[in-house]
Amino acid sequence: MKINKIYPIILSGGSGTRLWPESRLSFPKQFLKINSNYTLIQETLLRIKNKNFFHSPILICNDEHRFLIAEQLRELGVKPKLIILEPLPKNTGPAVAIASCIVKEIEEKGKILILPSDHKINDVRKFQNIINQCQKVCEENKIVTFGILPNEPDSNFGYIKKGNVIDRKNKIYAVKEFKEKPTLAAAKKYLKNKNFFWNSGIFFCKANKMLDEISIYDKKTFLNSIKAIKRANKDLDFLRLSRKYFCQTISKPIDKSVLEKSKDVVLKNFKVGWSDVGSWQSIYNLSKKNKQKNLLKGPIETTNVKNSIIHSENQQVLIIEQKNIVVISTKDALLIMPNKKNTNIKKSIENLSKVNKEKILYHPKVYRPWGSFEVLLTKKNYQVKKLIINPKQKISLQKHLYRSENWIIVQGIAKVTKNNKNYKLNKNQSISIPNKTIHRVENIGKDPLIIIEVQSGERLLENDIIRLEDIYNRD
Repeated sequence: MKINKIYPIILSGGSGTRLWPESRLSFPKQFLKINSNYTLIQETLLRIKNKNFFHSPILICNDEHRFLIAEQLRELGVKPKLIILEPLPKNTGPAVAIASCIVKEIEEKGKILILPSDHKINDVRKFQNIINQCQKVCEENKIVTFGILPNEPDSNFGYIKKGNVIDRKNKIYAVKEFKEKPTLAAAKKYLKNKNFFWNSGIFFCKANKMLDEISIYDKKTFLNSIKAIKRANKDLDFLRLSRKYFCQTISKPIDKSVLEKSKDVVLKNFKVGWSDVGSWQSIYNLSKKNKQKNLLKGPIETTNVKNSIIHSENQQVLIIEQKNIVVISTKDALLIMPNKKNTNIKKSIENLSKVNKEKILYHPKVYRPWGSFEVLLTKKNYQVKKLIINPKQKISLQKHLYRSENWIIVQGIAKVTKNNKNYKLNKNQSISIPNKTIHRVENIGKDPLIIIEVQSGERLLENDIIRLEDIYNRD
């Protein structure tokens, strides 16, 4: 049997806060490095980089993260087949429908592998082998779901109960039923039963088969997904879906909207060293600890501390006479909680965000198509930022009505446009940009251009930008 290459579909629309404060709405966990030199989404991209086995990936993300995604790809040198922008979060049902429509247009019987962007998988070779074992049953118009045999009772996962064997050689089973996130008591029963698996959220099938099932069990999403694609707009390297029609899709996980109802879903045991990295406790379990069973990262000193997670981004931290605690210190936030399962951090974050949404949900570092900026200090009438402009990139030609800016070059070579004149600035040189001055800065060097920007004025908001020209087609 001829095996055609697979279309990997990477879902990156999540905005989880269970790893707060390192993970935020503006910087979710797929962009974190966890026991690796790569972020979780980069690890996902690397495990499907085999060109003999996979096509270039299709990524689906929300509009806010588009430049973060682009930067992740750029760092790896990965050119995607497509990056699809969702106008608003709609869970995985519409995302899978959109991806299936697009792949079907490319290749009528093309196979898709649906992958969350925020999982850890330790054994990449085994991952690819398991996908290959499912090729035959996929060709037979089955939808393969991958289950993880539980090693502990956990009420944070959905469960899948296996049925009769479908493929004895490759140990593939019919799905008897899906179970919603159970009570802890029910999870303990599932653990003993041995027929229940954690739902990994990874699926493998032909795109046309998935579409057929969506058209039966979620017709509204099916029809509006087609319309959202037909009326989509190309924006640089992104495909921006029609907001009007995408909003009319049903916001549900693909499991709940379709797979729980389908009669053609099968189960494969996914023994690949998988973790969804859904909490600080899961990171603790995955990581190598010291002799005191502590997981330490950053400038930390401890005295008689045991069984704890302590991370510090830059502050010196001293912990004395503690055990079973989590301490996470970033530039702008501090978390302290017990190191135990089922601590309801999500609910606490929801309550706190009602008081200070910007501080809680948004990260101080913001990505742009030209690079990034980070707020270092904010006071009433002034603000300090660090700008990083990538080689051959430039900000928009712009002006500000309410703020003035002073730029200090700390690394690289800058070309600064100020009204009708151009200036070349090197390290330790500076320039003043009064309000209402037309200006732009461009990186003309080979290394990242780093600028310290000092803003002053009565209004220091990001919307105080009038763009006159922009190579990235922003408003």
